[in-house]
Amino acid sequence: MPPIPPLPSVTVVLDRHDDVLHSHTALAAHHPPSGRITLHPGPGTTSETGLAHDLLVALGKPPLLPGRFPGGRQPAWEVATAWMTSLPVNRLTVLRAHRLTARRAMRLLQLPALTG
Repeated sequence: MPPIPPLPSVTVVLDRHDDVLHSHTALAAHHPPSGRITLHPGPGTTSETGLAHDLLVALGKPPLLPGRFPGGRQPAWEVATAWMTSLPVNRLTVLRAHRLTARRAMRLLQLPALTG
């Protein structure tokens, strides 16, 4: 039986002062081919779907999905989860986590269990 790959870890950056050096360091570490993803959530939204779109962009994938979906809901989280499963993601760093709503933060914290 082949070894089971480790689940990606989620690093929550609690940087309430939005220190520029810290943000630049985290963004410089972003390197999807090495499995290091830095998610910088877009400002001005509390949408869970918007956060999934930000995650897709961080993964280097198109954020908007073509087609029509039931109730206008794009399956963005399902797509992001599928990409995280197929890519060698071993570290997800989330910038400005203190600005996320509780629901959005929980979505991100559930990712390791969903992508295993």
